[in-house]
Amino acid sequence: MSPGEDIIRKIQSGDQLAFKVLVEEYQQYAYSLAFRILCQEDEAKDAVQEGFIKIWQKIKSFNGKSKFSTWMYKIITNTAIDRLRAIKRNNLVSIDAVPEVYEKILSQESGVQMENEEMGQLIRAISEGLPEKQHLVFIMRDLQGMDSTEVQEILGLTEAAVKSNLYHARQAVKEKLTRLIQYERREA
Repeated sequence: MSPGEDIIRKIQSGDQLAFKVLVEEYQQYAYSLAFRILCQEDEAKDAVQEGFIKIWQKIKSFNGKSKFSTWMYKIITNTAIDRLRAIKRNNLVSIDAVPEVYEKILSQESGVQMENEEMGQLIRAISEGLPEKQHLVFIMRDLQGMDSTEVQEILGLTEAAVKSNLYHARQAVKEKLTRLIQYERREA
């Protein structure tokens, strides 16, 4: 999925057309990553746009020691994290607010079992309440499907830290989902 050295060299020499090709190739995946971190469409779009501006500005510092995609996703991730921190400062989200999201999802389907999309919304809502590192590791590993090595490089964590954060994140999400399902069964 990484672009060739030729296209990177063109971009590093200022070729805007080559950069446009690169943006078109990676934009959807970058948006998906930003959206899963931010859970807000407009914020994710802004993070991707800001991230690609940073990529254009920093492309000369890309030296090929890591995969281009890893380098790029690190910039997109850091941009999304900065936006997430700003959002949380202004509008704190608690994992305890998840039952409201769950009730909203259930009322949309009025008794019909949740589809995968709604379950995904619920899991993303639950993950928003996790500590930042757990949230990011969970998103990158379980929702984006990145491998542990890439997550380590992007977040600057050790292998043990990635495993620990992922374990704790999965446990918290599982516990919250279990409580919600038990609550739903009692109410039914």
